[in-house]
Amino acid sequence: MRLGILERKEMDSWISKIKKYLNKFLELGVLLLGVSVIAEIVFGPDVAFFGSQVTNNLINLLNTLGEQGIAALIIVFAIIFVYRKYL
Repeated sequence: MRLGILERKEMDSWISKIKKYLNKFLELGVLLLGVSVIAEIVFGPDVAFFGSQVTNNLINLLNTLGEQGIAALIIVFAIIFVYRKYL
């Protein structure tokens, strides 16, 4: 079944709106992650609003991705770069 021109434009409009909302949601998440890491560095691991030990959780995540944390970090940044380039 072929979509009409109006239906296709409406579908493209919805898809672009969803992509825009997802992009803003990811930006907010990265911003909150950065603020929580900075707050933990400045105020110590017992920051009331952000929970505890955000940096330890990030280190554990990198160790889970691979034994070599630097290589895993480079892979994560490469994935983020590719994701941003194609969206």
